[in-house]
Amino acid sequence: MRYLKYALLPIVGLLAACQSAPQQINNIQNAQNADARLTLGMIESQLHKGMSSASVVEIFGPPNIVTSDDNHQEVWIYDRISTMRAHSNSGGWTTILILGLNNSANTSTTSQRTLTLIVKFDGQKQVKDYSYRYSNF
Repeated sequence: MRYLKYALLPIVGLLAACQSAPQQINNIQNAQNADARLTLGMIESQLHKGMSSASVVEIFGPPNIVTSDDNHQEVWIYDRISTMRAHSNSGGWTTILILGLNNSANTSTTSQRTLTLIVKFDGQKQVKDYSYRYSNF
């Protein structure tokens, strides 16, 4: 009976650790959804001067940085960086009598995109001006 608790302790610990996996998946999906809201198309079609700060948050989510300009007006900065990696592996195995030949080819590509949106507000918390920068390399 004494050994039973030592056997059950790792199992209970493992089950407790597994319970947090759905929460981790949910957090990742929420982060991906927030990133999906900030696209060039969304900026060009949804953002306009005179828009309230509440509407900006509704469309793009919370900003990464909140600061102020030289005139002490609020400035929001949205900054997104995404990296895409693709890897391809092809190969084959040929047998000649007892000897084997392995032919394989590996290719990989990496690309990165950055999107920075800077939104300047006036004293009434309405969009005064905005600019964005996009790069793909």
